[in-house]
Amino acid sequence: MAVGAGMILWVLTRPVGYASFGWFAYAPLSDTMFVPGSSRLVVMQVLFGLGTLLVGLGGGFLLGRRRG
Repeated sequence: MAVGAGMILWVLTRPVGYASFGWFAYAPLSDTMFVPGSSRLVVMQVLFGLGTLLVGLGGGFLLGRRRG
């Protein structure tokens, strides 16, 4: 809740006007091409999935362990 309130305050205190970035995203001015599904993105998604799986397995193991 505190993070959400902080984000709202941050957005409300930002100056309104033209962004100081974004001109490089105009395709004729840049030499790079956007390629969706780059290797870095795929690696991040795989690592996120593995981390989520490990946390779920670990939590299930700890919660489901019989006390004896």
